[in-house]
Amino acid sequence: MTRYRAALAAVARGWPVVPLRPHGKVPALRGWDDEATLDGDRIRRWWSRRAYNVGISCGPAGLLVVDLDVPHGRQAFARRAWQHGEEDPRDTYTVATPSGGEHRYFRAPDVPLGNSAGRIAPHVDTRGVGGYVVAAGSVLGHGRYRVVRDAPVAPAPEWLVAVLTPPPPRDPPIPAQRPAPRRVDAYRAAVVEGEAERVRDARPGTRAHVVFTAACRLGELVGAGWLDETTALAVLLAAASRHDGVEGWTEREALRHVENGIALGRRRPRVLR
Repeated sequence: MTRYRAALAAVARGWPVVPLRPHGKVPALRGWDDEATLDGDRIRRWWSRRAYNVGISCGPAGLLVVDLDVPHGRQAFARRAWQHGEEDPRDTYTVATPSGGEHRYFRAPDVPLGNSAGRIAPHVDTRGVGGYVVAAGSVLGHGRYRVVRDAPVAPAPEWLVAVLTPPPPRDPPIPAQRPAPRRVDAYRAAVVEGEAERVRDARPGTRAHVVFTAACRLGELVGAGWLDETTALAVLLAAASRHDGVEGWTEREALRHVENGIALGRRRPRVLR
């Protein structure tokens, strides 16, 4: 695969690209994040000049990429998943690096996540908003970035999102005036019912994501002290029970998504004014 074709292959997936220095990993353009594009004419002009490597801008592409270094990155990432009661998330689009490492591509979550180095585990980095990843087909030295698992890009695992989401400020600002209790009650009731309805109406294939994001939103109210966690848990589990037994959906699975979502939402309390 020529590097021009590699750029087109990334664009075909909806991933904006930017030229990197030939046989290197450094962007060839200043302000690369603003220059990343899906425009075929610009791409043709860039790669007709030189055999640039291909960079994918992760934020606009909606990607969170996990970079597993050798020799211990894969094992460290798998152990971290097991610590959260999950399997090693391998079933996703994966690119092998010339050094023997891996780039695992995941769909970015609703909460924006930037780059990290070693936060998940030693030898495990991530690239998200404000970061880029070297695309398959690029060349480094005598090695090439190559696709080793051409699977659909999977959603970012919930435990991974929870680990990478920064905690709220230690001393968040306190609103000058506490909202009137009656207004809070009405707002809380509307949010709770709205999220429960979203869970009840979730389509096949979206249930896990819908349940998790609904739990995140109620978790924000729990973290702010406007909603009891037991109530949030009960409401969402009751709504999710509508899907019990459908396409393998179980109460245990619902409980896992709800607990993970509430835990993440609590770290981002919603301020009511």
